[in-house]
Amino acid sequence: MKKSLGLLCLMFLSTTAHADYSISAGFGKNFTNSVQTEENLKIELEDDSHFTVSLDRTLNNARYGFFYSATKLDMKDQTNKQVEMQYLLFQSAIEVPLANRMVGFVGAQIGANHVSTDFADSDTFFTTGLYGGAEYLFTDQARVYIETRWLATIVNNASNVSCTLPASEDSQCLWHFDGDVLNQFQTNIGFSYRF
Repeated sequence: MKKSLGLLCLMFLSTTAHADYSISAGFGKNFTNSVQTEENLKIELEDDSHFTVSLDRTLNNARYGFFYSATKLDMKDQTNKQVEMQYLLFQSAIEVPLANRMVGFVGAQIGANHVSTDFADSDTFFTTGLYGGAEYLFTDQARVYIETRWLATIVNNASNVSCTLPASEDSQCLWHFDGDVLNQFQTNIGFSYRF
């Protein structure tokens, strides 16, 4: 009885209070460019799904906070090799009313991408990018959103990341992302709650 009364009070306060914070959870699909070794062997990554979580502070028509995303990508032609990426980013966005109960948003993000594989040493790289999307407001607190994110990871090609090449099982290599920047695009759908 006390638990249900406490839950009812919390729901009442959250619907009458000004929404200052939001927590969001979603999932989506990754689109990633290729990996290249120093011997110019190009390794293609499969596009795969991921999950996201963010915690934001809202002020008028602006928001800022932290974004986390994690995914495991298989290599094409080598299903036993995986690359795992975990993004932790600071983000900031501006909200723009689009229509009745619809809000658009556009923002920027900066942070780190921790890349680990089952065939190489892990490393953490600087990441930046842009994102935008739209939210449908069921209430002032409960929202459903769709978004697209561009994530650019700046990779230091001089780092000592070693791996075993599939071409010959005994040869070691240094590998890096093609063009010194790993470009990844995410499409996400999720639920956001403001309190």
